[in-house]
Amino acid sequence: MSKSYKVSKKTMNMGPKKGKTVYSVRPYSYGTLTTKDIANQIAMESTATPADVMAVLDRYTYYVKENLKKGYDIELFGFGKLYLRFLTGKAVETEKEANAKLVKSILPAFRPSYYLLKNGSRVYNLIPDSIELVKYGEEKKDKTTGGETTGGETTGGETTGGETTGGETTGGETTGGETTGGGSGTEAGGTGSDNGDGLE
Repeated sequence: MSKSYKVSKKTMNMGPKKGKTVYSVRPYSYGTLTTKDIANQIAMESTATPADVMAVLDRYTYYVKENLKKGYDIELFGFGKLYLRFLTGKAVETEKEANAKLVKSILPAFRPSYYLLKNGSRVYNLIPDSIELVKYGEEKKDKTTGGETTGGETTGGETTGGETTGGETTGGETTGGETTGGGSGTEAGGTGSDNGDGLE
């Protein structure tokens, strides 16, 4: 499997490199597949029709949302954990002041599942064991799948000897505070996702 990247450049406007043009790389996406697209792919490999698959996925989505509302975290098999986190205001000095009014907003969050290698590094289930990185525009079409195959750099670690990890799936307490948009503050809970945006 391969992942394409694009080279990006940026002129620094502060710091020791001010005025200089620097370069980096960022991942390139070929587009977004919809749930209907995935349903069609599943139907092609089963006796179910696309409509049957969509009906199941629709109910799946419904119950994920309903159980989040009830205070449960949701473990998505092979993907990770969905949960709700708080965007809160500043910390207060007394326990009495720590109440639902501190919650400025309730946000959805996702923590990808992973396992640990013996050296302590993480291997995420959503990422193939090995993946080739290739510059966009230099890919070669895979005749069988229509995907991109390259002789680019291969990344990824071993997938043996690691422990399977994952946090406890528990139902947290719900608060009576209003869910409002905006507001700045401290994000509670964290998402567990790793972002490497690079340069725009």
